[in-house]
Amino acid sequence: MYNKDFLRQVFAEEKDLLELKHVKFVHIPAYDELSVKAFWPIMKTDRAFMKYFPDKLPKSRIPDKDYFWNVFNTLYEEYVSELVRNANEQRNTVANQQQADQVMQVTEGWWEKLNAVPFMSCKSCCSFDTL
Repeated sequence: MYNKDFLRQVFAEEKDLLELKHVKFVHIPAYDELSVKAFWPIMKTDRAFMKYFPDKLPKSRIPDKDYFWNVFNTLYEEYVSELVRNANEQRNTVANQQQADQVMQVTEGWWEKLNAVPFMSCKSCCSFDTL
């Protein structure tokens, strides 16, 4: 991601680098809603954030995920924490809803009929004629 033009700007103090001891490292889950591709256009307008990125990237390229999120987290730790928390909540809500959609409800009459027949785990030997 670094190139000579970016380093030239760093040495001219137009851009900046973070010292490793000041970086607040973060692990971001690989969710589509937390992709660099989704956040890069938004963050390109933030001057404080863009101080740590080159002005130009090769066409159709975005910054490295780890670098992007570590800089983002270093500058806006509470906001990144909230983004991750919200994404996890949304994922868990969707997963719970999908799991609830998979559940079958059985009436008492069907329950009695199903329990009256012995359970067999073999697909080919089951017969539903007795129901």
